[in-house]
Amino acid sequence: MVTFLITSVLFLGLIAIALYFWQKPAKTTDYIELPPPPPTGLFTNQPPELLLEAPPAVAEDDKQQAAADKRVAKKQLAEQFIELWQEAPDRVSTAKMLHLAALSDDAMTYHDAVEAALRVWQNGGIPDLSAAELQTLCNSEFWLLSSGTRSSGAGFLLKRTLSQAKRVLTTKETHHGKL
Repeated sequence: MVTFLITSVLFLGLIAIALYFWQKPAKTTDYIELPPPPPTGLFTNQPPELLLEAPPAVAEDDKQQAAADKRVAKKQLAEQFIELWQEAPDRVSTAKMLHLAALSDDAMTYHDAVEAALRVWQNGGIPDLSAAELQTLCNSEFWLLSSGTRSSGAGFLLKRTLSQAKRVLTTKETHHGKL
């Protein structure tokens, strides 16, 4: 008897739920799309038609040549600054030197900069820069290199050098109390 009562209550509940969903109105998802605003310039009074015109095309070879020239110039500037920095290294110029080397987007140039900074720091040439600060500086500037440069073969050598620098700086920090 109790089984019959429980079964009939469950059956009536299922019928009630089925009727609820059957009579429930369907949601309407008709959206009215607005037309896009007319194109205008931010700081110009030129008609929009002139703004939509493409600039004169530059040959792809010219673009690649210009990009290569910029990379070479940045690399040369970074290498010259590394040499200049070694004459009078200090905290601020070390940060600038590593930053310029990273902006050159050349893994070997940045590798040379990190090694130079570590060598000078180990010889006491940058007394106002702690081991932790130098390690943070080297690691943070590494991320300015493009992903292609970071994942190249030279980038692998750079990562290995940064790992060795971390070990040296951590050892110096704990043994000599540089922090």
